Amino acid sequence: MEPELSIPVIWAENGASPLAGRLDVHADRLHLDGGSRVARRTRDVDYDEIVSARIGRGTSDRMNGRPAIVLELARGRRLSFVGFDRPGTLLELLHRVEQRVGYPSASAGLA
Repeated sequence: MEPELSIPVIWAENGASPLAGRLDVHADRLHLDGGSRVARRTRDVDYDEIVSARIGRGTSDRMNGRPAIVLELARGRRLSFVGFDRPGTLLELLHRVEQRVGYPSASAGLA
């Protein structure tokens, strides 16, 4: 099944080293793929795993100095990512996640 949206991102899980790769938005999950040919990593995140989603602007939330989308996941896990392809990608992505997770937009005043 083709993703609804596919964008290049830099992503990290639980504060690990960031990986360059891709984020695919599917109807039932997010799919992250990144790393090198030798050290490739993938991660699928079902929307029901997401406890909260926000744009992290604080120093500890940023990736490479840039505000990142921070997904707090069940069992205390955390995913962070930044888009590097087009302006507005973070906000568009956050809106899509919020719609899928089913809670009011925390980013409504950010546009």
